[in-house]
Amino acid sequence: MDIAAVIVNYRTAQAAIEAALTLHAELALYEHKILIVDNDSKDDSLARLRAAFPPGAYQGCIAIIEAGHNGGYGYGINVGVRALLAEHNPPRYVHILNPDAHADPGTMQRLVSFMDGCPAAGLVGSTVHGPAGDVQAHAFRFPTLWSEIEGTAHWGPLTRVLKEHQVALYPESSTEVDWVPGTSMLVRREVFSTAGLFDEGFFLYFEEVDFAKRVKQAGWKVYYVADAGISHIGSLATGMADESRPMPGYWFQARRRYFVKHHGRLYGAACDAAWLSGHALYLTKKHLTRRTDGVRPHLWRDFARYTLSNVWKDAPEAEQNARLPRSASSSLGPAAVSK
Repeated sequence: MDIAAVIVNYRTAQAAIEAALTLHAELALYEHKILIVDNDSKDDSLARLRAAFPPGAYQGCIAIIEAGHNGGYGYGINVGVRALLAEHNPPRYVHILNPDAHADPGTMQRLVSFMDGCPAAGLVGSTVHGPAGDVQAHAFRFPTLWSEIEGTAHWGPLTRVLKEHQVALYPESSTEVDWVPGTSMLVRREVFSTAGLFDEGFFLYFEEVDFAKRVKQAGWKVYYVADAGISHIGSLATGMADESRPMPGYWFQARRRYFVKHHGRLYGAACDAAWLSGHALYLTKKHLTRRTDGVRPHLWRDFARYTLSNVWKDAPEAEQNARLPRSASSSLGPAAVSK
């Protein structure tokens, strides 16, 4: 099989249906399969998905899988990836796509062509934009202590000093980056045997940062591919775009898990202090300038409370970092992959 896609649905059935149909049309030139994984939505999602894609419809290219329970975004992705890699003819590439995202015409051809022409690339991402064409962040540096200060202070002079530590990038051409968003990711099959699956200890957020980190540690490169557009509504299932709501607990947990897992508990605590310092600077500036733009309710308090209650705790073990067995996927590394 040339390419397969995994779309994880949680109470966004209509969006998932539209995403799958758009992607199916985009992949018409390839031998392909699209799996929609329902993450135990407990609404009418399964019924709607099955009605839209009964067995055998669309030449059998679109199928529905039940995840069993809502283990988070990475868990849902892993359910689909395991099923795809266990097939007799597993795909060369796996495309991970949000249910509220649609591939622009020609996007998949550009992504596949890039991967075909760059054997060292293990993971590539797209140009992400809103439905109205507004550009969203789609290429990133790994977060650090300095980026935690810069990203929360929102202060021009500090941003200029720490410009090289900004997480979000907006490259104008295809280039190597640290990580790309889980909105749209094309993954070479062999990556799963060398870097592992997604870490299911991340319920939501930071799972793609962790995955890209391990992809690069395994010797692969990560690229942003220009002119491979993805239209993305954003936060359809989570409601995170509504800044009048408090930040959910799983965001604090995922953020800390990433820093402690990859840099240790002491560095994680330093990043917490940097975040709190930067945000305190932002709140002070906001008060002095009498700005009325919103801040999420209780954000500083919730962050401080979570930090203090977990500062001496280690991050849970990452059980999902184990490599796949050789029978499920090739164990070839980057240097052994041919065009």
